[in-house]
Amino acid sequence: MAAVRKYPMENVVRYPGGSYKESAILHKICQVTLHSLPAYLMDTMAYMMGKKPVMIRVVEKMHKAQKAIEYFATNEWAWSTDNVEKLNMELTEVDKQIFNFDMSALSWPDFIEDYIKGTRQFVFKEDLATLGEARRHAHKMFWIEACLQVLLFIAFCKLLVWLLC
Repeated sequence: MAAVRKYPMENVVRYPGGSYKESAILHKICQVTLHSLPAYLMDTMAYMMGKKPVMIRVVEKMHKAQKAIEYFATNEWAWSTDNVEKLNMELTEVDKQIFNFDMSALSWPDFIEDYIKGTRQFVFKEDLATLGEARRHAHKMFWIEACLQVLLFIAFCKLLVWLLC
């Protein structure tokens, strides 16, 4: 997440984050309350202001993408790298410089940072000169989301008190 905070996307609607839940029911509840309901609210507000509602479609695409990778993201995978290690040992030093595939030398934090930066720059076509503004916007989204969570927690507690008393 440090790389996402360092290279945030422009005009995000929510502070970036997320996780998979072990319980399918809990995961569905979180999808509905954290994705679908806010999307319907935002699209309703957009419609009332005469703008085109798009968030429901975005959330549906996001859920479809989540479903596509769910099996691979929630299971543990193990592969044998014996052949790669043998091949690496047989390479000459010159070949090792040309065909560098020694994963032990890879800095994963640097790789992820370059991946996020590259995605921002080349996939989303966002200029790196806008990073300062994108960081300010992401910071604002963090505090908006934190305040909203506190308000929802208070409302939930009041609802519990009302139901139980």
